[in-house]
Amino acid sequence: MSPLSGAASRGPARSTPLGQRPLGLFLVVMLMFGIITSLNGMSALATYGLGAVFYLGVAIVLFLIPAALVAAELGTSCRRNGGVYVWVSEAFGPRAGFVATWLQWFQNVVFWTVVLTGAAAMFALSVRWEAGAENKLYAAAVVVGTIWLVTVLSLLGLRSSGILGTFGAIVGTIVPGLVLIAFAVAYLMRDGASNITGPSAELIPDLTDPTNITFGLSAILIFAGIEVMATRIGEMRNPARVYPLATLVSVLMIAVLLVPATLAIAVLVPSDQISITAGIVQAMNVGVDNVWHIGWLVPLMALAIYIDAIGEIAGWMAATPSAMATAAREGHLPKRFARETERNTAKPVLIGQAVIGSLISLLFIFQPSVASMFWLLSALLVQLYLIMYAMMFASALKLRKTQPQLERPFAIPGGAWGIRLTCGIGICFSVAGVIVGFFPPAGLAEATAVSHTIILVVAVLIGVLSPLAVSHLSGRRASG
Repeated sequence: MSPLSGAASRGPARSTPLGQRPLGLFLVVMLMFGIITSLNGMSALATYGLGAVFYLGVAIVLFLIPAALVAAELGTSCRRNGGVYVWVSEAFGPRAGFVATWLQWFQNVVFWTVVLTGAAAMFALSVRWEAGAENKLYAAAVVVGTIWLVTVLSLLGLRSSGILGTFGAIVGTIVPGLVLIAFAVAYLMRDGASNITGPSAELIPDLTDPTNITFGLSAILIFAGIEVMATRIGEMRNPARVYPLATLVSVLMIAVLLVPATLAIAVLVPSDQISITAGIVQAMNVGVDNVWHIGWLVPLMALAIYIDAIGEIAGWMAATPSAMATAAREGHLPKRFARETERNTAKPVLIGQAVIGSLISLLFIFQPSVASMFWLLSALLVQLYLIMYAMMFASALKLRKTQPQLERPFAIPGGAWGIRLTCGIGICFSVAGVIVGFFPPAGLAEATAVSHTIILVVAVLIGVLSPLAVSHLSGRRASG
């Protein structure tokens, strides 16, 4: 019988742990907002000025909402832990499920470098160390040092809690966003000249230029991870009502905060001078110089964003190794990766992913600039995640067809046409995003642009083919 139905599951049925109160609407909203919302993509989008509104709108309508609906349906239908692995395995087989889980895990390792690079650049500019934003050794040191710091803490049993997630969302995302908006409003009220002029004053960018579409895909980084909260649906109070409502509230919060915050960067900093890694701090420095002379606030905000990044990485680092350990127990990885400590920590996976993350960060040394490396990894992150999402959308579409009688506490509205439209939009957007992501952004030298595309092609192929090879080899060893 189907693992979605729960009758023959190899894993435990999902329920609220004994003695723990079910998650209410407020906590679900804050956890969801914290997981899917990031300030990292704001700087890149701000270079488009009003065009950022267009990109954010497209990302919300064509990606975030379909992904949230599909994750809600699959999450409420599933009766055992496993998330994407279970959903895709049920639709297309365990090996496909392992590929999806591997992509989710590997993009997360890449994500550490992206988010920590931005945090390092922001902190350098917050103390007016201009050269630090492009100092490759400094960036690599911060990324590698933080990865191993969080790894050690995770080995000691660190776990991301609802309180930590809520605190991080408020202090590291909402507060810096509101500070940016306040600076921009005060700047304009004091008759400061807005930098949203020329091409950046156009609501719809020139979409005939593939590089504009490529750069705009960075908006997806802000929303990645919506499926993660769906794996905790079993812990929610009345999930059929709470999850969809929390999704709606979270989307509204994202729009209300991120749209004006992104525009605030565009108002305060000329588009051709915005750093894609540290535009937030650049804008705050302009506010300090021209509005409120409270220089101590900028390093404090940069530190808050960095601490939020640590909390976010710790949460992912605590979750994804467990999923990989489960895959090892089911034969997709060597058995040694299934080992867990007495603290239920997947030690071999934790150490392995820290090594891989460190090696990725050392690529800074071979790139012409921190900004080019940041964009390269951001593009790779989006592509790997979109492949996983395409598999998730396709799984929902197939399972609705092959298991029509399955109880679904939450089902995408509209019946057969509703699921087709939702998954169709999600699949088309994901596939298009992967293809467009191979185009290098404007402004790169010709040699850098060529290496950008070659590296992405090789990295995506490795990302997709390596789990198939690993699963095949592990299966042969187990059977032999």
